[in-house]
Amino acid sequence: MTNSTANKPENETPIPNKRSDIKQTDGKIKSGDLKFRNIKYYLAETFRNLVRNKIMTITSVITVAACLLIVVFSYAIASNVNFILAYLETSVPVMVVIEDELTVPEVDALFHEILQTENVTSATFITPEEALRNLAENLGITDGILAGLEEANPLGRSFNVELKDIRMQSQTVVAIGLLNGVARVNEASVVTDMLIAVNNFVGIFSFVVMMVLGILSVVIITNTIKLTVNNRRNEIIIMKYVGATDWFIKWPFVIEGIVIGIFGAIIPMGIMWASYDGLIDTIRYTDFQMLLQMPFRTATELFPIFAPVVMVLGVGIGILGSISAMRKYLSV
Repeated sequence: MTNSTANKPENETPIPNKRSDIKQTDGKIKSGDLKFRNIKYYLAETFRNLVRNKIMTITSVITVAACLLIVVFSYAIASNVNFILAYLETSVPVMVVIEDELTVPEVDALFHEILQTENVTSATFITPEEALRNLAENLGITDGILAGLEEANPLGRSFNVELKDIRMQSQTVVAIGLLNGVARVNEASVVTDMLIAVNNFVGIFSFVVMMVLGILSVVIITNTIKLTVNNRRNEIIIMKYVGATDWFIKWPFVIEGIVIGIFGAIIPMGIMWASYDGLIDTIRYTDFQMLLQMPFRTATELFPIFAPVVMVLGVGIGILGSISAMRKYLSV
């Protein structure tokens, strides 16, 4: 039997049968790392891809911007609502009116019971004279009219109660109202309940919309990069066979997704910066006069907080779309 290796030339070079062998043949092309000498090539390819599919690129940017715009305004609303609720906790206390027939020891006992009630921070005793003066100051009543009311003061003794959490105002009011000696409890339930309802609605609505638009953004970016991959499929195959690593090929697509995400983040931040103060002024000067006394956060207070977050979200959406496209369509 003839040996099958007898006819094989001794100096024949083995044919590489693994991609790793091919990568070792060229020190320049095999480098898939993000090195300085490759950045120029990556950026040029990214720009070419973005221009080549400009319609899909613009669509991707707009979709990402719409998603992040919801995030920006939702955060602004939630931040202002929480800011106003914190203001109400300290500046709009609950007023507990005491029954007229209570004796001084009974008033002292009631005072300690109120302090022991859950969610109560402090309580201040208000005499009828102090209540009348406070009313006169709030309404701008002149001293002459005030003097006429002092002899027949319609106001009684009360406690001004400050709460730890304004969101638990209703439960706290009910608990205080059940105490012996309490005639009635006055609280700004309408404003508080409205703010809490707005905060809850904005949180749920913005989360749902953000998730839908976020998924849509990833899908559109994936399709944008998929078009580029399909257009360059033959070129990518050649690059792999001459020794280019996967990441050397992938980096332009990753950078493309990052660029889309960055522009998608810059647009809502610009809209927020340009329109926020005007929107606050519009809200403040509505027919609801109580809003004139409410504090609102300024754009300069919010911008340093949400700008990095929005930028990271934009870049993250872009990278996620890029990786999704490459995983499905870059296997050649």
